[in-house]
Amino acid sequence: MEYRGECYSSGRLEQLLNALALHLQARGVKPGMVVASVGGQRWLNALLLFALPRMGCVFFPVDPALPERSRQQLLRAGRAGLVLADDCCLEKPNAESASHLSGRELEPNAVHLLLATSGTQGQPRIVELTGRNLAASVLASCKRLDLKEGDAWLACLPLHHIGGLGILLRCAHAGAKVVLVDRGDPLILRGALAQGRVSHLSLVPTMLHRLLEVDSGFRPPAALKAVVLGGASATPALVEAALKLGWPLCPSYGLTEAASQVATLFPSPRQWQPGCAGLPLEHVEIAVCKDSNVVFVRGASVATYARCVDGSLLKLTDEQGWLNTRDLGRLDGRGQLYIFGRDDDVLVSGGENVHPQLLEQELLCCPGVEQIAVTALQDAIWGDALVALYCGSASVEQVADWARWNLQGVFVPKRFIKADALPRNAMGKLLRAEVKRLVQRLLQGE
Repeated sequence: MEYRGECYSSGRLEQLLNALALHLQARGVKPGMVVASVGGQRWLNALLLFALPRMGCVFFPVDPALPERSRQQLLRAGRAGLVLADDCCLEKPNAESASHLSGRELEPNAVHLLLATSGTQGQPRIVELTGRNLAASVLASCKRLDLKEGDAWLACLPLHHIGGLGILLRCAHAGAKVVLVDRGDPLILRGALAQGRVSHLSLVPTMLHRLLEVDSGFRPPAALKAVVLGGASATPALVEAALKLGWPLCPSYGLTEAASQVATLFPSPRQWQPGCAGLPLEHVEIAVCKDSNVVFVRGASVATYARCVDGSLLKLTDEQGWLNTRDLGRLDGRGQLYIFGRDDDVLVSGGENVHPQLLEQELLCCPGVEQIAVTALQDAIWGDALVALYCGSASVEQVADWARWNLQGVFVPKRFIKADALPRNAMGKLLRAEVKRLVQRLLQGE
């Protein structure tokens, strides 16, 4: 592993893990305890991911950007026995820590990892991922993405999210190198890529947009064979621009409840059909309900239970093991998965169902619109009166005129509002509840 310009051999990492375990034991950590990390220290989280299962403990990384009240709710629901808020545990290894610690390692069927879902629609829940869930995902992902010993994965995704943690687990299994960076700053990423040693990279669309924006002429090195793009929906324009520049984009679909990847388009396509996430990974099955287009997933990586913030336990799968993802999609003739929205996002305007994500894709074709979110306000006539909140250089009048010319009927939003930024979580997903609240505040201020 490489971090802040320093390389750590497997032997040195082993010493660090033992030193960390000794420190945690001195602080009262015992087998069966849930240890939470809330400070966002990437190096600490990376070590805790591997140290805690060896100690018989469960790791619970929490988003450091959460408001204090939300954070405390999660910690109570997760029954955290110890909360680490900083990197005080990162001590240098000594002679005592050079040897392996004896302890009761977690069994594969035991819960290894607790992760809060993004909560983009409301209250988050804490997913219980077992060792078997994680191992199944890792094995299938390494096979799909051709991750091997000698490869190097540039890791910039948050380490309180399965997208970031999964990178560390895959590389540990494959014997590949992790190049861990503190944040997804486009200049830092470009500099790391320019060295020509990185073979894999994971990005959310916002990160890719900034990377192209900082240097539109930058061409990825030949060693780079996969840029896994997920976490949020990507616009056709963004994907097409990156593919033209030679970026080996691999659009992917996954979720916390399935321990990350469910479908990934690999190798990178020459042309991309909007919403296409490729074939399912071999460890999962995907089914799409004919009547509702809701996507269901089952397989070895799918979690069975989640903890609600009120402390109750929620069973995620039905009797046949199927997880209702609440995402909307379809399977084509080859079995490739296409995702185009959420069933709980559906708005009903004038008696017509409107999927915000589909409408957003259309509105992004408007010149001068860089980002957009469609929400609605209650209206006596329309039911859901559509409102488009956008970022970009176009004026409100220009966007409204474009929509009236290119869209029809209820699909033309009733209001257009320009904003400096859209509410997103750390993975770039739209926080739709926050979008609606922001629209209400902006309209009140008119």
